[in-house]
Amino acid sequence: MAVTLEQEVVIQLDSGETMRGLPKWSADPKKVQLRTVEGSFWVLLEEIVHVTRIIPIDKIEKPRPQKTQTKRDGSYWIK
Repeated sequence: MAVTLEQEVVIQLDSGETMRGLPKWSADPKKVQLRTVEGSFWVLLEEIVHVTRIIPIDKIEKPRPQKTQTKRDGSYWIK
């Protein structure tokens, strides 16, 4: 799923090493390519113990509705 959605992952290998990068499938169904800041690495699927997907959450500021006040019985109500 991370490959399809182009999401960054953190993988933990059976050696205890962790790697972070973008996964890409290879022609060999037993391997995956992980593109990291240090370069590209081929990892055997059988060596991967755990995968954590990094899902970005875009913080888009939505405009807030304007609050209006109306006077009612001497007090102000917010609509």
